[in-house]
Amino acid sequence: MQDINQVLLNPIRSRILQYVASHETATAGEIASLMTDVPRTTLYRHLKILTENHVITVVAETRVRGSVERTYALDLKAISDLNTTENALQNAFGFLMKIYGDFAEYFSDPNINPGVDRIFLSNSGLLLSDEEFDDFLLQLSQLLKKHINNAPDGKRKQRSISFISSPSNEERKG
Repeated sequence: MQDINQVLLNPIRSRILQYVASHETATAGEIASLMTDVPRTTLYRHLKILTENHVITVVAETRVRGSVERTYALDLKAISDLNTTENALQNAFGFLMKIYGDFAEYFSDPNINPGVDRIFLSNSGLLLSDEEFDDFLLQLSQLLKKHINNAPDGKRKQRSISFISSPSNEERKG
């Protein structure tokens, strides 16, 4: 098995996971119909990596014209097993370093235009009860689901959006 951060933070695998999570199950063909910018051989390679690392699992196999079409779902037990307090700091570090690496690569290009590319960074503190925060997350989830399965159309660009939620240090210290 590979380092789970390397598995999860790959942009293609992240898109695959978003698709499977939003649909509960998906075939490679369904994923490929949305990810037309990814060659099928590359898509199958990433599905294999996700399966071998127990992030997704095959829940059904159907014979289609002499080949086998697999239906995938998230392996929730394996994902839950990785989501431990012991792994939390390493997972957060891997997440942040992936974002840092993406920005470092972007800013190393002498031809970039952050305004045209709509680069922005924001850190907002919200004063919310647990119930209000749950409602906020539900609304955010609905907004993301509305756009997560947009089909490529020549105008759309793949955009990376990251969210982190944590109590402020002041709040945590009481």
